[in-house]
Amino acid sequence: MKKWLYVLAALVVLLLLGVVALTQLVDTDRVKRLLVEQTREKTGRTLVIEGDLSWRFFPSVGFTLGKTSLLNPPGFEQGATLSVGEVSLDVALKPLLDNRLEVGQAVLSNARLHLITHKDGSTNLDDLRNLGQKSAEPQTAPAPDAQASEAGPKRELQFVSLAGIKVTDAEVLLQDERSDTLTRLNRVNISLDQFAPGQEVPLTLSGNLFSDEVQASINTSGTLWLAPEYDRLRLDNLTLNAGVTGRAVPGNKALTLSGNLAYDMTSKQAGFTNVTMSAGSLTLDGELQVDHGPEIPEIRFNLHTPLLDLEQLSAEWSSEQGGSDSATTSTDNASAKLPPSVAASEPDLSILNKLDVQGTLAADLLNVQGMEMQGVSLEVKVRDGKATASDINASLYQGSLQGEVSLNANHNPASFMLNTQLQNVNGFELLNDAAGIDSLEGRASVALNVAGRGLTERAIKKSLTGTSRVEFADGALRGVNIAAMIRRGYAQVKGLPVPNDNEPQKTDFSALTADFDIGKGKVSTQNLNLASPLLRVKGEGETSLLDSTLDVLFSTAIVGTLKGQDGESLDELKNITVPLRVSGTYQQPRYTLDMQQVFDLYLKEKASKEAERVKRKLNEKLGDELGDKINEKLPGLFDKLGL
Repeated sequence: MKKWLYVLAALVVLLLLGVVALTQLVDTDRVKRLLVEQTREKTGRTLVIEGDLSWRFFPSVGFTLGKTSLLNPPGFEQGATLSVGEVSLDVALKPLLDNRLEVGQAVLSNARLHLITHKDGSTNLDDLRNLGQKSAEPQTAPAPDAQASEAGPKRELQFVSLAGIKVTDAEVLLQDERSDTLTRLNRVNISLDQFAPGQEVPLTLSGNLFSDEVQASINTSGTLWLAPEYDRLRLDNLTLNAGVTGRAVPGNKALTLSGNLAYDMTSKQAGFTNVTMSAGSLTLDGELQVDHGPEIPEIRFNLHTPLLDLEQLSAEWSSEQGGSDSATTSTDNASAKLPPSVAASEPDLSILNKLDVQGTLAADLLNVQGMEMQGVSLEVKVRDGKATASDINASLYQGSLQGEVSLNANHNPASFMLNTQLQNVNGFELLNDAAGIDSLEGRASVALNVAGRGLTERAIKKSLTGTSRVEFADGALRGVNIAAMIRRGYAQVKGLPVPNDNEPQKTDFSALTADFDIGKGKVSTQNLNLASPLLRVKGEGETSLLDSTLDVLFSTAIVGTLKGQDGESLDELKNITVPLRVSGTYQQPRYTLDMQQVFDLYLKEKASKEAERVKRKLNEKLGDELGDKINEKLPGLFDKLGL
C-alpha cells in the first residue's frame, strides 16, 4: 500500500514540476504579443488586450485573456468593433514547446460586436474581407532550429490553427445610419465545432433580437462553409425557429425556416434556396434573394404556398385595436363580407416606404371573402410606398379570373385600384360564397374597374368609384316567379279566383345584362335587361353599399303566351308593360307588383276596345255616309265619346 502511495506522490510531484517548467519555458507575454502582431498583420487593426494572459490547467490546458478589444478601422467612430470580456484558448502542449501555437477551442465570454453601416453603405467590417487574401500570401519560411545560433535571436511563436469557436452570452449591435435604426441581439450563443475555412463544419446559434418593429427569440443550426478568402459563406441544411412579437407582429407568432443560405460579403447579397418557411397558418416554399447593400434592401422571390387564406391571415396579423373580433362586426344587412384587414381602423402602411420587393407568388388554393380560387399566380411589387399585384390569374367556380390591384400608401388614407374580369363562372356559387346572395343563378361574366381611398369597411364603401359590366346567361331569378305574379294580379283585376301560390318561385331567363355606375356609396343602373321566352324586362334603379338596400323598378312586358287559370290565354295583357318593384336587401329582396298601374292599364285597354266596338256598331247601323256627316257637323264628337 505504501508503495502505491509513493508512486502517486511521485506522479503529483512530476506533474507540479511539469506545470512549473511549462510556465517558465513558455513566455505568455510572447503569446500575447503574437496575438497583437498577428492581428495587425492579418487585418491592419489594433487588438487591445487589457488584462494579462494567464495559464489555465483545468479542465484543459490553455490560456485565459482578460478584456480584449478589436478597434474600429479609420473613418469610423472611436470604439471597438469587437470586444470580449474574457477569451479562453485551449492549446496543444507539444507544438507550443516548439514555438507553434495550435489552439483547440477559443471560448469568448461576454463578447460585444458593434456593426456600423455608414450612409454610403460602407461598414466597419469591409476591411476584413481581405483577411483571406492576406493570409493566403506566401510567407518566408522560418530558419530551421539547427541553423539558429545560440547568439542569434529567438525564433518567434507561430500561430498554426484554431480548431473551434464558442461564444457565450454575447451582444450584437447593428447600427444603420441610412435608416437611422438600431437593432440589438443579446444573449447570443454560438458554437462552431471547427474553424476551418474551405471546409463544412457544424454551427449552432441562439439569441434574442430587439428592434423598433420586432422582438424575437432565435434558435438556428446548420453546416457552415467559409471561403478561404473570407468573402463568401454558406449555411446548408439551415433550420431556424423563432418566437416573434412586436409592433409589426401582433400577438406572438412562431416562425420556422429551413433551406440553404449563400451570402456574398462583397456584394452584400444573400440567396435562399430550397426554402420552406411557416408563420401561423401560412406556409411557403421556393427561393428568396436579399440585397442589403442599397439603403432600402432589395428582396426578390419566387414562392409557392398550398393554401393562402387571406381572411385567416388577416385575423392572425390584425392589431389588438383592429383584431378579428371587431373586424368582423358589420351591419346586419352587410352586402359583402370584408376581410378583417379592411374592417377596422386604418392600418399603418409606413413600412411600404422601407421595402423594395418584387417576385412571383403561386397558391394552389386561395380563400378570400368566402371565395375559393385554384391555381392562383400573380406578380407582386412593393416600392416607394406603393404595392401592386399584377398578372393575377386564377380558376374559380368553373370559370377564370384575370386582373390587377394596386395600393398607394403615400396618401392618407391610402388609395387603391382594382381592375378584374371574371369569365364564365358559376354565378350562383360565386355570389352566395362572396356575399351570401342566393337570388341569382347562371353562367356569369363580370368586368369590374373601381378605385377608392381608405381601407376601413366604411371608407371603402363611401369612396368607391368606377364601373362594372355584368352578363348572365341561361340563368334564373330565384325567390320570384314574375309570370305567376302577373297571373295573380290579372286575376285580382278581373275579379277571378286568385290562383294558388304553389308554383316554383323562380323566373328563368336566357340572358341578363346590366351596366353599373359606382359612386357616392351607391351602385346604379339605367339599362338592366332580362330576356326570356315569355317576358322582356327592363330595369333601372340603385342600391346602397352602406346599408345594402335595394330600389329597382322592373318594367315587364309579356311577349309570349301567358296562361291564366284553367289554361286560358292572357292575351289582354300582351305587350302591356307591367311594373315590378324590387326593395329589401341583397340577401332578402322583396318583389312588389304595382297592381294599381296594372288595373289602370287594364281599364284603359278595356275602354279602348269597347269604344272601338261601339264605333264599329254605329258604322254598321248608320252607314259610313251618315257617320261622315255627323263628324262633319259635329267635329270631335266621336273623339269625345271615345268612339
